Amino acid sequence: MTTSWINTAKALQDFTNVLLCARCGSKPNSPVRLITCGHFFCKNCVQSATNCMICDVSVQPHEIKSDNLINNLVQNCDAVAEIIQKRDLWKSSASVSTTSQNNTISTVLHTPKKQDYMRMRNINKANHKGETPLHIACIKKNAERVKQLLLAGANPNTKDHAGWTPLQEIVGYGFEEICEILLSGGASPNLLGYKCRSPLHEAAKENKIQEAKLLLQYKADKNLHDQYGKKPIYYSKSKEMRELLTDLSSSEEVSDLNQTQNISCTSVPTRDKFVILASNLKHENQKLLGLVAAKHKLKILTTYRPTVTHVIVETNEQNVTKSTLDVLFAIIYGSWILNSEWIQLATVTDEVSNLPLEVLEVSGAPNIGIPSKARQNAERKNPRLFNNCFFYFSLQANKTYCIDNTRLTKDDLIRLVKEGEGTILTRKPDPEDIKDNSPEIPFHTANDVSHPLHKCTHYVIYMPGKGEPLIKYNMSHIKSLPLIWLIECIERFTLIDPAYLGLSCA
Repeated sequence: MTTSWINTAKALQDFTNVLLCARCGSKPNSPVRLITCGHFFCKNCVQSATNCMICDVSVQPHEIKSDNLINNLVQNCDAVAEIIQKRDLWKSSASVSTTSQNNTISTVLHTPKKQDYMRMRNINKANHKGETPLHIACIKKNAERVKQLLLAGANPNTKDHAGWTPLQEIVGYGFEEICEILLSGGASPNLLGYKCRSPLHEAAKENKIQEAKLLLQYKADKNLHDQYGKKPIYYSKSKEMRELLTDLSSSEEVSDLNQTQNISCTSVPTRDKFVILASNLKHENQKLLGLVAAKHKLKILTTYRPTVTHVIVETNEQNVTKSTLDVLFAIIYGSWILNSEWIQLATVTDEVSNLPLEVLEVSGAPNIGIPSKARQNAERKNPRLFNNCFFYFSLQANKTYCIDNTRLTKDDLIRLVKEGEGTILTRKPDPEDIKDNSPEIPFHTANDVSHPLHKCTHYVIYMPGKGEPLIKYNMSHIKSLPLIWLIECIERFTLIDPAYLGLSCA
């Protein structure tokens, strides 16, 4: 029997009309949004614009931003059109007049008044609590304001100073309408917030059944652990919630359309911001990078700082780079580590943000797959590698240690641990004092109860040889391990089972 898509085709056509470029009336090509007023266009249509063609508000170049939401919606429409075999989707939409299109837009979302334009310029600016306008709109349960902010380009995956995300906030309040607006607008259902809890943790904790069902519809992960190693079901307060979080069918019965829409819910890396660190580049590449920086007005640093977004390195024929202090910091932070081919491509492109970074990302540093693994952990805004870990360094302050040709001082190691969200101890820990006072489980072992370091929170790091500690710990909550273990953990972006390296803790 042939499936009829008449109603779906009509609804899709109506929705597509809303997505047309507000200037040329065609399918948006590299869509951008004016953050001053919220209107969106093809990139080329407003490349040199000084005023919005719809509302005539003045526009500065830095107020024209790539719109990932519109881009994802366009891709989703194409995917649905392919399913229902509607080949002329955008051709039919292009025949809609500009007036008709603007009327359609006005019925979907109230256009901000002129006095709201200035507020849009600082759309993601946080207050003293770290709350963005989107946080505040959610706290006030203002659904219309949430829509306006998202359409104007607000980031739905921000955190305040306590770690709360807008979605986590509103799930706790139990406001289903705003939950759905946030999810359809790009909020990640698996972004960990306050106490490393996901929105599903919050729904279970507050017994918000409808919100939990909605999160599961958007593929929320029921197996994520919070900082105490607890899954959402641990916080269930009703039989209905427990059944919801244990019945696999409730999260898997999602329509094809919802699966397609879920593409926009993933965390999208920021590609239009470049603070570059050139690490051990050849002279010719270092010189060429200077020209690229001048052409694209990029900031180049010579030492690693938290503001670095991309590290450019030399690689071998297998696209693998050697381990250096810069590379270790890049892994800890989850920065892009790109091979030097990026420099050559950047010299011939008009827009570096359009370069295919996944293709240029190094394969190993030196372990295969680790650069992308660390970056994706940062993009999901998960805790860093040493979350809920405490370190005491039984090392000399003024000595340089060499691990696999990487030279490190005690200060370097302390900084690496701190940037990995670990805590530095100034006194050697007492096993008896910490035995019953460490309820937190390290985030990166929380999902594996069989991991030998699942409950280990304290580490004494030493260098084998003269001066190493006479007493070494090998308990479930505290271990004494050599420095090589710590470096391997960073290079592999995981808390390694010491036995895997042939190490004995006794």
